[in-house]
Amino acid sequence: MTQKQGKFEFDHSVVEGTTKKLRRGPPNRMNDLVYRDWMKFQKSFFRLSSDQTLVEDCVYFFTKSVWKDGTESRTLIVGVEDFSSEGVPPPRILRHIHEHDSFEAVIRCIDDETRNKGEHDFVLVDFRALIKHQTDLERFVTGHAEEFFAGLRAGLKPDRYGCVIVGLSENGGGGFPLPWTVAQTGRRHLRLRDEKIGLITETGRVVYCIFLQANDDAMPGREIISPTQFCLADDKNRRDIPAWIIPKPPPRRKNEILHPAKFPETLIEQLIETFTLKGDTVFDPMVGTGSTVIAAMRTMRHAYGVDLSAQYIRTSEERIEQERIPSLFPRDYTTAEVFVGDATRLEEIPGLHGLRFRYVVTSPPYWSMLTNPGSENQKVRRDRNLPLVYSDDKRDLGNISDYDKFLSILENIYEEIAKRLLDHGTLTVVVKNIKREHTVYPLAWDLAMRLCAPDAPYRYLGSTLWCQDDIGLKPFAVGIYWVSNILHTYCLHFQKR
Repeated sequence: MTQKQGKFEFDHSVVEGTTKKLRRGPPNRMNDLVYRDWMKFQKSFFRLSSDQTLVEDCVYFFTKSVWKDGTESRTLIVGVEDFSSEGVPPPRILRHIHEHDSFEAVIRCIDDETRNKGEHDFVLVDFRALIKHQTDLERFVTGHAEEFFAGLRAGLKPDRYGCVIVGLSENGGGGFPLPWTVAQTGRRHLRLRDEKIGLITETGRVVYCIFLQANDDAMPGREIISPTQFCLADDKNRRDIPAWIIPKPPPRRKNEILHPAKFPETLIEQLIETFTLKGDTVFDPMVGTGSTVIAAMRTMRHAYGVDLSAQYIRTSEERIEQERIPSLFPRDYTTAEVFVGDATRLEEIPGLHGLRFRYVVTSPPYWSMLTNPGSENQKVRRDRNLPLVYSDDKRDLGNISDYDKFLSILENIYEEIAKRLLDHGTLTVVVKNIKREHTVYPLAWDLAMRLCAPDAPYRYLGSTLWCQDDIGLKPFAVGIYWVSNILHTYCLHFQKR
């Protein structure tokens, strides 16, 4: 017998201890959900319809109604005003505490309910009302974070999950990235496992659900830039940045599919139109098969591109020529040139000498993830006899195995690019956070923090999330532990100081 709970279908036959098999595969050690409902939760972004549904979905995913030893699950919810615990019926034990008007009150609540008991299966804390601006975040980080996360760890059973909900400081994609610092601070006491992004259509805002596990993190001691040191651009330059884009890209052509990580022109066209005017000059130092140049041509901007691979540059040139073929709707021609070259040595490319750019948009390799045999697109590309990596060139950033070395080289590239940007010009970096061997490497967050440090050349404008609805979900670790499908990518926007 089944019953709808939130967005999920809850199967009571599991709770009642019957031997009915719902699917093949390992036993479900985490929850009572059937396979298709487990898969719904795997997606790393979602349309946030209500807080009630959000909390119910989290509770039903991270707890069983009754565990194997016969004990009921215990859940603590702190905050979340628009939530009623009546939506989660017995035998689950759920306590909802509304009072959370200060950090001290939240910590007292956590202490009273969980301190040194280690009996909760899931704890969710809503910080949206308390962390609204950089100053709020600074108070939390410097005065309360250690005590809060230590209490959260103490109150959870080993390996169980906690969720912290944090919003942004502005509508759209502007404003200080409050959730990033909260997530990084939590790693000192818990393992950062994932983020799920709630898209709120009505207000143009996003909500971050940061998930942490009662376990030690492999990267607990990394330096976190103080929120007050993070350089933020002026308000007037952030107001039109979209919080997310869900483009509908056309199928990739035969010569384009050779590239293992191409972004769609429809995405780049929207970004170019956000940050430039017709006739401005756009540049991509890692142009791949030419998506940025094609998008610039279609929006009447001049464009230049560089790539290490001669093969990809030949493809870019073919696409440029194809784009110039006259049509029923002729366009004025704009400059479109691409060069073989190294992004770390732009000064050695004669075709770029003397050029300044209004906008630079690029997507670096996501560290060395394409060399990981378990990366999600490897099998598909191997079966189709397509390249699995960008190249075997030692200069290729995608072949650097050390994360910090890779991050430092990227930082140097973008610092040099700042010298080629016009005053108040914009840089957009399209990049993902990475998971490897149960460790989150927050590439997007780390890069933003470095480029907007006090002595760095940029101010932070905001982020646009590129959300991909055209990719099928993969059943990572279904039944055992949670490994989400990362289907959102950060478009990080920076303004030259």
